Amino acid sequence: MKTWVFTAILLVGSISVSLAAECPKADYQARLTALGFKDVASVGSAVNDLLALAKGQDDACKEQLVFQFREYYFCSLSTYNDGIESLKISEENEDKLDAQLAVAGWRVASSEGNYYIAEVAGWADKALKDALPPSYKKYLELRSKEIAQGFSEDAGLLITWEELRTRIIAWEEFLAEFPAFVEKCSIQDYQQTYLRVYLTGMDNSRAFGFEGNRLEKEVQLSYEKFIAENKKSAYHKLISDYYQYLKQHDFKEPADLDDFLAKKGYKSFLATQPPTY
Repeated sequence: MKTWVFTAILLVGSISVSLAAECPKADYQARLTALGFKDVASVGSAVNDLLALAKGQDDACKEQLVFQFREYYFCSLSTYNDGIESLKISEENEDKLDAQLAVAGWRVASSEGNYYIAEVAGWADKALKDALPPSYKKYLELRSKEIAQGFSEDAGLLITWEELRTRIIAWEEFLAEFPAFVEKCSIQDYQQTYLRVYLTGMDNSRAFGFEGNRLEKEVQLSYEKFIAENKKSAYHKLISDYYQYLKQHDFKEPADLDDFLAKKGYKSFLATQPPTY
């Protein structure tokens, strides 16, 4: 009797392990490949397939499935943008096109006089809600806020220096909570962009003013807040050393600034095209 019970326990355990290992990633990839991208309705179909396959799966599997969808989503977005000239977008048809794009979570956007198709802030949070593990819920919460705020326009910041500081810290805290997150590399890219901009600004929002080359007061105050409030940050020493370096130069732009940044493993963001969001 004891032998039978022990054997049954082993059998149930092996079945559980087997089921847990059967994340339908290959099935979903096959569906996405077969679906391809014909029109915006294709994205809606990809969402429906994701929701169906994610049911009953564990968080690790859901994270992989959502990642697969996002790869398909951005590839489709890129494909659509490649043919944007054929849409002949104008102020007259922009609203009509937005309505057509809504099923895919896209919208018409423009930068420096050029139209392009971009994702809608918060769309993925709602459309993928039932398939999202905690990691992606938090990730999309942060990214949706950033997309809604925007980042730059015509090489000028659309957010304050304090908002830039909080973005740096928010992503650092996210990776501390989810160190193996599937989109870790893209987050690290955000961090590098935000840090470089935080140190020097961008062409039309410079850390050092156009007149007198003195550190902008708003930037100085943000550095001081970073030093006082973000002591646990991995970037605390960088900002502290940078602040002391600038203080020694009376907060005027030093002639050897590029050399200082290079020694810290960074370079100025000036003369670099920033992302719009």
